[in-house]
Amino acid sequence: MLMNVFCHNRHLLHLPRRELEDGEWVENPDKPDRIELLKQSLSELDGIEIVHPRDFDESTLLLVHDSEYLGWMRMRCDALAPDKEYFPEVFGYDRMFDTGTPLMKNSLSAALDSVSTALSALEDVVNGNRVAYALSRPPGHHASKGIGGGYCYFNNAAIAARYFQGTTAARVSILDLDFHHFNGTQDIFYDDPTVFCVSLHGDPKVHYPWISGFEKETGEGEGKGYTMNIPLPTGTEGKEYKEALERALLAIENFGPELLIISLGTDTHAEDPIGAFSLVDEDYEDVAMLIMSLNLETLIVHEGGYNPQASARAATRFVKGVLASTG
Repeated sequence: MLMNVFCHNRHLLHLPRRELEDGEWVENPDKPDRIELLKQSLSELDGIEIVHPRDFDESTLLLVHDSEYLGWMRMRCDALAPDKEYFPEVFGYDRMFDTGTPLMKNSLSAALDSVSTALSALEDVVNGNRVAYALSRPPGHHASKGIGGGYCYFNNAAIAARYFQGTTAARVSILDLDFHHFNGTQDIFYDDPTVFCVSLHGDPKVHYPWISGFEKETGEGEGKGYTMNIPLPTGTEGKEYKEALERALLAIENFGPELLIISLGTDTHAEDPIGAFSLVDEDYEDVAMLIMSLNLETLIVHEGGYNPQASARAATRFVKGVLASTG
């Protein structure tokens, strides 16, 4: 099997320098190396082709995000000098919910490139390849309809789901495997019965984003029962993680989606500086093989993972599992 991996070279221009944490400025971990090392590692696998995505129009952002948010992003970015970063000053007026996601001159264009990466990979799946992988950076799963945060500006996976649905009510499932809860994705689809959203993540009682990700959150209105949260304790190892994943996959199978979107965060690795699980390299191959047993058309969209070396090893083992499962 040939599997295409999409990566936009312009992500190299996205260079956030710092974030405010516990009242102190610290280095922002969303560095280009976390994608570049991953891309290099994947390119060395048999059956993998690295593909440059095509550019999509800015209007695709409006499939998910409101025009006021887009206008605010443009206003803020256009006003910045190339060497400056803007952080929220008044929450509610400013459209970022934390102090870890600076705006820069090119943030709007960088985030659109990330969306284009996900949509190009989606087109590859729609055109007949069972699986494609989007190395989207910046990530997306913390961005909701009108607010960003968590290093995320636009929700790549959510936009891909809406783009796939087009004018139909096609059933889509989003499985989020990032260490952090997908608060943005959940918010976007919380009342939607056509998109079944499942997240395995660190317990929000002690881990970012704290505001969401509890088991009791299952959707509302027509979407009641179409959101599933599986918070896991600090230090979760591969055996427990895979048992939880099997619960998630059974729920997805019962839903019967026409497309599975995996928001893949490799910050679940034991060596990640931000996550707090204890998965090791070989676990990711097992995880992939479990997922691929569903035999669904699958789009993989990269999210977090902030130890570049560990992230590259984890994602490479995940892709090996995909390739082994699909022949």
